[in-house]
Amino acid sequence: MRFAPAILTTVLALGSAAWSQAPAAAPSAATASPVVLEPAEHDLGRIPPGSSQVRTFKLRNTGSVPVKIVSAFPSCKCTTLTDLAGKEIPAGGEIELQASLDAPRTPGMKDAKVFVNLEGGARPLVAKLHGDVTLPVQPSPPFVDALKGNRTGTIEFASTDGKPFRVLAVDGAAPQFADFDPAKDAPRSHYLVRWDLTMVPDGRFRQWMVVETDRADCALVPIRIRNESTGARFDPDVDRRGSFVPESIVVAGRMKPGEAKDLEIELESSAPKGKQQTPYWDRVLKVQCAAPEAHVQLLDSRRVGDRAMVRFRMTLSTKAQGFAYVPVTIETGTGVARCFVAVVATP
Repeated sequence: MRFAPAILTTVLALGSAAWSQAPAAAPSAATASPVVLEPAEHDLGRIPPGSSQVRTFKLRNTGSVPVKIVSAFPSCKCTTLTDLAGKEIPAGGEIELQASLDAPRTPGMKDAKVFVNLEGGARPLVAKLHGDVTLPVQPSPPFVDALKGNRTGTIEFASTDGKPFRVLAVDGAAPQFADFDPAKDAPRSHYLVRWDLTMVPDGRFRQWMVVETDRADCALVPIRIRNESTGARFDPDVDRRGSFVPESIVVAGRMKPGEAKDLEIELESSAPKGKQQTPYWDRVLKVQCAAPEAHVQLLDSRRVGDRAMVRFRMTLSTKAQGFAYVPVTIETGTGVARCFVAVVATP
């Protein structure tokens, strides 16, 4: 979200004649603020997926008069913060701003900003948080770059604790290694794996590629596929429905055939911050799955700010085998959204 700085126009009166003849002065830049943000940025380093990272900033007033905070807004709905609107920072004093960044459940860099607007036309202060959402087996880069006709590439997978592991499959198929022969080489702590999407027709790309490893704490590694058809075009009904699924994959890991597991997916209002939300976007009516590998049922949903957390139970078919990318639909009062469950059926 952007905030335009207030513009101050200063006109110098040099007598009545000069006033009538002199052109208006050009607008000047926003005034500098006596309030200092400490620190300006929190580098969270490596953070676990799904964690909430809370950090404290201090707003210190170095001036001789109090300064009122007009508003404080986050750049995304993954960030919650202290309500500071209307509070005053005394001259020579300070006030704390607490901001939390909710890490996604998928790997990659995550950043957020908090904009603090001050009374008096000063340019907004910007508090920044950023971290690297890291799995026990971390892909680098944490995405498949299939943009602008690119259809092949490699991704490195490395264990963050340095322990050896095996890459077992990519979307259920045997991995294609660039630097490793599983028939004769011993397990190692890192691999370079090739990906090839040349056979996928335009417009038919999945949003995710899923890599299976032999680690108990990281059975499946989801990797976002970046393609022209996997962004806004993948879900064209967002505006009409008034909601979207920010992370369209749920990683169920390994399950036994016939086993049931309770899972959770998040819906988020698509209305801009401060704008009216579409009525009933968060009224969850049912959760369904048409795939033969699994059956799903809605357990409950709850509203958390601009988000709705949807809990459902997935039961694997007794005939399920190996990897499955299970499509799930979520019906609300305004339409149907979809997500996917990544699971490996193991005996």
